[in-house]
Amino acid sequence: MRAWQVALALFLFLTGMAGVAQWRTERPLRARTQLPSRRVQEVAVLLKRQEEAVSALEAEIQRLQGRLGAYLQAIQEGRGAAEALAQELAQLRMALGLLPVEGPGVVVRLDRPALGGGPLPVTIRAADLAGLVNELWAAGAEAVAVNGVRILATTGVRDRADGAIVVGTAPMVPPFTVAAIGEPLTLHGALSLRGGFVDGLQAIGLRVTVQRQARLRLPPYRGPLLFRHARPESR
Repeated sequence: MRAWQVALALFLFLTGMAGVAQWRTERPLRARTQLPSRRVQEVAVLLKRQEEAVSALEAEIQRLQGRLGAYLQAIQEGRGAAEALAQELAQLRMALGLLPVEGPGVVVRLDRPALGGGPLPVTIRAADLAGLVNELWAAGAEAVAVNGVRILATTGVRDRADGAIVVGTAPMVPPFTVAAIGEPLTLHGALSLRGGFVDGLQAIGLRVTVQRQARLRLPPYRGPLLFRHARPESR
């Protein structure tokens, strides 16, 4: 074989070996460079799923916040309604005399004449005491008590055979202390009218004094509330 043929064969052999080596080297490199590409795609898919999950959670949070706001508003409205109802109930209980009350008003003391006041004995009758209470109601009294017994619209005042006066169910004897809560000047003025009811009591010899008070406290009504015939109107 000639020298140039040997050189050509050797050159071709070396070139082939270099190509094989390059191919073997590139294949793992190509494989190594393709692996991160697949990993990036997987991470991208996972990231997209996470973003979708976060968006769904945010939407759920907004929905729950809306429901919570509605619940809180309902609670506030219910609380407001309950407070209004409680205030109305307290007003009704106060009007019925079932609550102790306090405020300005007048104190009226009614007593028999002093000894030797006249030839005929003068006694205090149930009509005298009831008339005094009615004068106070008419003058704008908001609450009245006689000797510590709260007076209601249904409270009866009657004479007893032994000379006592029964107020509701409580028997009483003079002197009587009538406390009324209301505008002091108005109440005092109504009882001080010349020719008025108190003037008439004094004219027959009864002792009556009226004093304005800046603060009075009246007890609640403690007797039974009985309605034998009256019923709430049915609609």
